Parts: sequence; structure tokens; C-alpha cells
Amino acid sequence: MTDHPIGQLSPETVNAIVRDMDDPRYPTRITVYCDRYDCGVENTGEYLVHEGMSSEERLAVARKHLVDNEGWEHTADGDDFCPTHAAPAAEAQQ
Repeated sequence: MTDHPIGQLSPETVNAIVRDMDDPRYPTRITVYCDRYDCGVENTGEYLVHEGMSSEERLAVARKHLVDNEGWEHTADGDDFCPTHAAPAAEAQQ
């Protein structure tokens, strides 16, 4: 099977992984919510994770994808901010 990076998945990738019973990776749906009070924005995606990853490690996969590709911000305090609220969050930490 072709090696796919950990990150958000296409439906074709999910199907290929599910068919390979020897692959330690598996797809999982992860939702990240904006922590700005009353924002209500959330992002749900299918991500490729590994057996043995903790819940926090799986969440980190989604967070990294959102920060690197979708304009989200993740703070050292553990907060997540959607693209609309990312810039104010970054400025507040300086």
C-alpha cells in the first residue's frame, strides 16, 4: 500500500487503509472547536492515526493540519481558534 502521511484524508485513502488489515494506521473522525466564547465554529475531518496513539496525540494530528492548512491557531494553553479568531489570539500572546 502507498504510504500516506498522517493528516486529513480523502475518501479513497480511507477505503484503501480499511482494506489493509495489517496496516497499524486507521482513519478516525476528529472535530476541533473554536474556543472563542460564543463562536460556534467547528471543523470535522477524517484523519489518519496510528495504533497506540493517545486521545491527545490524535487531537494533535487534527490541530496540526488545521494550523498548517486551514488558518487555525493553537495556543500553548491548549486553546484552538478558527481563522476568524486566530489573529487576535496570536496578538494576545505577544
